[in-house]
Amino acid sequence: MENKKNISARIYIVYFAVLLFSLVLIWKIFSIQMTVNTENNAYISSISKVEITASRGNIFADDKEKSALAISVPIYEIRMDLVAVKEELFTEKIDSLAHVLSKVFRDKTESQYRAELIDAKRNKRRYHLIQKNVSYNEMEQVLKAPILRKGQFKGGRIILKQNKRERPFGMLAARTVGYINAQGNGVGLEDAYQSKLKGEQGLQYMKSVGGGNKIPLTDDYLIKPENGKDIYTTIDVNLQDVAEKALMEQLVSQNAQHGCAVLMEVKTGHIKAIANISKDRKGEYREIYNHAIGSASEPGSTFKLASLMVALEDGKVGINDLVDTKDGTIKYYDRVMRDAHVGGDGIIPLWKAFALSSNVAISQVINENYKKSQSSFLSGISKLGLGNETGVEILGEGKPYVKTTADSTWSGISIPWMSIGYETRFTPLQILTFYNAVANNGVMVKPQFVKEIKEGSRVVFAGKTEVLNRSICSERTLNDAKFLLEKVVEEGTASNLKNLDFKIAGKTGTTQVGYGKSDSETRSRVRHQASFCGYFPADNPKYSCIVVVAAPTKSIYGNVVSGTVFKEIAEKVYATDIEMARSKDKLEQLNMPASKNGNLDDLKFVFKSLSVPLEFKNGDSKWIATVAQKDKVELNKKSVEGVPNTLGMGMKDALFLLENKGFSVRVNGRGVVKSQTPLTGNKKVIILNLG
Repeated sequence: MENKKNISARIYIVYFAVLLFSLVLIWKIFSIQMTVNTENNAYISSISKVEITASRGNIFADDKEKSALAISVPIYEIRMDLVAVKEELFTEKIDSLAHVLSKVFRDKTESQYRAELIDAKRNKRRYHLIQKNVSYNEMEQVLKAPILRKGQFKGGRIILKQNKRERPFGMLAARTVGYINAQGNGVGLEDAYQSKLKGEQGLQYMKSVGGGNKIPLTDDYLIKPENGKDIYTTIDVNLQDVAEKALMEQLVSQNAQHGCAVLMEVKTGHIKAIANISKDRKGEYREIYNHAIGSASEPGSTFKLASLMVALEDGKVGINDLVDTKDGTIKYYDRVMRDAHVGGDGIIPLWKAFALSSNVAISQVINENYKKSQSSFLSGISKLGLGNETGVEILGEGKPYVKTTADSTWSGISIPWMSIGYETRFTPLQILTFYNAVANNGVMVKPQFVKEIKEGSRVVFAGKTEVLNRSICSERTLNDAKFLLEKVVEEGTASNLKNLDFKIAGKTGTTQVGYGKSDSETRSRVRHQASFCGYFPADNPKYSCIVVVAAPTKSIYGNVVSGTVFKEIAEKVYATDIEMARSKDKLEQLNMPASKNGNLDDLKFVFKSLSVPLEFKNGDSKWIATVAQKDKVELNKKSVEGVPNTLGMGMKDALFLLENKGFSVRVNGRGVVKSQTPLTGNKKVIILNLG
């Protein structure tokens, strides 16, 4: 019995000893986690796992240099835990550290940095700010500084990394590239490809310090963040710059409300440039909204192509059929439709009516053929690929609208007014996609902004041309449509866009857009929208383009307001596209280069460097007159006996010949010698007129 009591006593003693040890251990752990620092009112409260944001992927342009449109630049914040730094190390190296900090950041003197650090050490600060917004190169230099090179635990070094989004080209293509705001909402490619760009978040142990701040427990990650993937777009920065500048100049000149311009590659659907500029409340122009993708409005006369293509495809009309434009007006029930040309153009072929953009002619043709079969016209529009969204990857595409007979506002004037682009709504990009299909031999392709996505050097997505409609119409209708669009520029409303180097095909549009909520307000307060949509070179289309300008104040016509922007973009493309500028057909039309008359050796050197064939016509001579032919340059002997004939020579050669013969020379103008005459009363003085 006594033994049992002894055993029980021992068990209780061991139990209470273990319990006491456990309580002491728990208290010690709690004390470590809740160490209070009364000097700086900071405390270490806990250790937790914190998500670390990955570096966001970059967005690049489509050029040889792969220019960056949006990049993530690492920005660092450097702080110090002065409690972690031993007194001996601090005293020994404080001067050297202050020297390095002053030299790297150049915002304070050595003495100022030294005084701040001594004060922070005295007050036992554990989260003392050294510098914000530190670049990577600056951070690398600071890491090697005295004290800080000892690391986090001995040197008190705290490095906090953030990623700052920057645009190397400023606001170029700003709305298309887009952004993500603080709430996680965004627009443009930044939003459309958010899942690819943002990467995968990591995890890291962090300890909380006073003021709600957290610092890494160690430099190691629990889960290392994976950087976002890089997006390679179809945008060409040079063409984008041209489009934005041309559009901006026209908007300012016209004091217009807003405008857009889109340049698309015909075969692929690649968007090479897209400009969207609006006037803000302060009257300043900037990118506020992506009108090309999001703004659906009545297209006006650019829709006439679709109307006629339906009638041509159905065999209702031919482009050479005659149509009466009357006196430039026509009445449908209680509404009068007017042509821009007051008085009309008489009886003319349908192709000419289209080239002149006659509302009276086009509406008559469509109304007469479809007023009893309205659904056939609507079906034909649908077969052309109009009425559907393009499905472009950037969110916010405006919904196309084609009025149907089921609409409560359908009436007897719907067909004639729809035929000229009213009572329908399309975005500029949707109209461009349709015109691009005409240029692409009837194949409608989806507009595309991204060529590929990469993870480092590895391609994880390669964009392919997506066909929306393999054939919008028959080959016969397609040929007629191309002919009509070429005639608009050759002898129609866009004849001011003719180019001697390449052919442009397209259609002007001037739409009347009403303000106000009621019908009476809509009719009384009117603005206009000018547009031009087409492609080039017309005989072998490579690019399509649309330009739309809303509410111009000086001119309302598409050829003047939007067409000039189109032409400027097209000419820049032609000048920079070697393949287009050096097309075989173009070279076959060129003669050999013309040159000044002059010294044979000089001319032979130049022509040889250009690989130009030469032919001597009347013997070899030191001085030569040149004649450019289609496939060679003829060299003719030039007489320099007596008074040398310097016509066609440059000033240098002319002076050499005449002065060597003892003549004094007076020169007027610059260029080549156009006339050579002796001075009246003094035949030893020769007057050369250059031009």
